[in-house]
Amino acid sequence: MARQLPVPASLLIDDGAPVNLMHWHCPWETHERLIPNRLAKQFAELCERHEVKGKFSVVPMPAALGRIDQKLAGVCERRLGGFLEIVRRQVAPRFDITPELLTHLVAFDPSDGFQHVYEDAWVARASADEIADYIALALKVLAKVGLKANGVTSPWNTGHTNEKTYAEGIGRAFARVQRRKMSWFFRTSSDDKPLWPSVKWRDRKRGLKVVSVPVNAGDVFWHTQYGSVAAAKRSAKRGVDQLLSANGKQGCVRELVDAEAPVTILTHWQSLFSNGRMAGLAGLKLLLERMTKHLAGEIRWMRCGELAKLAR
Repeated sequence: MARQLPVPASLLIDDGAPVNLMHWHCPWETHERLIPNRLAKQFAELCERHEVKGKFSVVPMPAALGRIDQKLAGVCERRLGGFLEIVRRQVAPRFDITPELLTHLVAFDPSDGFQHVYEDAWVARASADEIADYIALALKVLAKVGLKANGVTSPWNTGHTNEKTYAEGIGRAFARVQRRKMSWFFRTSSDDKPLWPSVKWRDRKRGLKVVSVPVNAGDVFWHTQYGSVAAAKRSAKRGVDQLLSANGKQGCVRELVDAEAPVTILTHWQSLFSNGRMAGLAGLKLLLERMTKHLAGEIRWMRCGELAKLAR
């Protein structure tokens, strides 16, 4: 059978915020607290140059510091506004925007404030109605800063033990807030084989559908957050080689293309920032240069919402 080319490709960016979530996620480690807006600007320009598309998470209440439509503790108005302006004008034209729940830290109760439980643990015991309320608030916060989401990114293990209930909550939230019939969510998977998007929940009476979009290439830039500048650069180069060799003939991306599977590549905002070293962003630049050189005609970049429509 002839190969079906091009195969879909999407770049998945987690944890987008003007702050470095690792400062709160791992307080026993040393992490920069703030992420300068030059990262967002350089990232957007790089993706535009290589015509990259995918999804970009914006955390509505990052690290429980406040709401991005109001103010964040320890973040000046200019920095927050600058980040959101770049996302609106330069990122959103190429990337679907998603909330990463609300805080990507502790759960939030509008009537009782921040809770003593992480969001993924809260979702694991929540009902579909409760999840719908939670995600509806996230969608409304994003809308107030001019960002319209069409999917959800799942922090940590969110939805692993109650995927159908989680998907139902997502579908209900989008139907309520946007009257959207189809929505999608992204979460990491433990499957070793490449996956295609798949439908996880339907309401046939109302015509609602929620699709799971998988990651088929993990974050190879995560370790650029640690060690010296030289070590971070070496780590980034190794990561790129794992995804696609210099000659374009080996690596995870090459294998996905040959298998005619979606090239869904995950990385994190803090991985690109690399604790101020920007080694991850440099690695992404090298990867995209290789992909542009060796995979022209074999892949087609698309937003995650487009990819979700290919659910099997």
